[in-house]
Amino acid sequence: MSRVKELHVEPIELKTITPRNVVTIRETISMDAIAQTLGRIYGKVAAYLERIGVQPDGPPFSRYFSMTDDGVDLDAGFPVAAPISGEGQIAASELPGGEAAVTWHIGPYDTLPQTYNAIMDWMRENDREAGGACWEIYWTDPTPDSNPAEWRTEIIWPVQ
Repeated sequence: MSRVKELHVEPIELKTITPRNVVTIRETISMDAIAQTLGRIYGKVAAYLERIGVQPDGPPFSRYFSMTDDGVDLDAGFPVAAPISGEGQIAASELPGGEAAVTWHIGPYDTLPQTYNAIMDWMRENDREAGGACWEIYWTDPTPDSNPAEWRTEIIWPVQ
């Protein structure tokens, strides 16, 4: 007999987000390649930052521009304290500022859709619409010996 664990959704808050300088790689991939792709991207971006002598200014993130049956259009990387130049497929850009629905997802990544559904419900209940690509900030490193039930992911979804 399987048991479905009920997800506890953290409160969703409307916050004003400050723009952040970031360094990323953007790719369109299949849904089942997200974890592997993010690991590869973070490694490439971290190596680039180390080579140019720049420290990340926060944990890694990924931003999702679209998700369809055909694939996921995302970029991923690290925030940096000041604008820098990109190189090759590594792009320097900015996470947007403005109003956003913000919450925490505590738990394994396979339950993230439930948290996103709660954010969409919150938007409907608060007469808001998505105002751009959402992003996730990974505050916990999902190492093989870490407990997925304790992984902390901050979700930021611009609204209008």
